[in-house]
Amino acid sequence: MFDSALKINAFQVNLLLKTVGDLDDGSLYERCPGHNHPPVWILGHLAVTGEFGQQLLGGDVFHPGWLQLFGPGSSDDPSGLVDGDARFTISTLTTAIETAYAGLRDLAAKCSDSRRMDEPHGVEIFPGTSIETIGDMITLLLTNHFGFHLAQLSACRRSRGHGPLF
Repeated sequence: MFDSALKINAFQVNLLLKTVGDLDDGSLYERCPGHNHPPVWILGHLAVTGEFGQQLLGGDVFHPGWLQLFGPGSSDDPSGLVDGDARFTISTLTTAIETAYAGLRDLAAKCSDSRRMDEPHGVEIFPGTSIETIGDMITLLLTNHFGFHLAQLSACRRSRGHGPLF
C-alpha cells in the first residue's frame, strides 16, 4: 500500500542527513530568514511526527516530553526549546528522526489490515480536507510533510552560505 511513499521517505531522510552535515550545533537555535523557524524546531518536529505516525500504526512515542516542544501548535521560540536543562544537538535530533522514520516505514510496510488504514485518523488540524484516513495521514507524514520541513531545513543551510547539494 505504501511502496512509493516508503521509497520517497528513505530518500528524504538521506537528504536530511546531507543537509544537516553543513549545520552545527551552534546554528540550531538561530532563526532562519524567510520561514523564521530555527533548525532545532524543524528537526524536533520531524522526530515527533515520525513517532506520531508510528503510534497511528500501533507503535510507541519514544519522546513524549518532546510533543509539547515540537508538536502541532508548539512555539518555535528558541529560548524554550531545551530537553530538560540541556540544549539539543544535531546528533540527538537526527538519531531520533532516523529511528522514528525507520520505525514508521517498517510498520507501514508490515501493515496488512487495510480496514485500519481506512479508519479516520482523528487529527484535529485536518477537518474538511482530503486527508481523512489513517492511510492518508501515514502517506502525508512519509512524503509531503517531511518534504515541506526538509525544504525549510535546506533554506537554513543555504542561508549559511552553502551551495546546492546536487
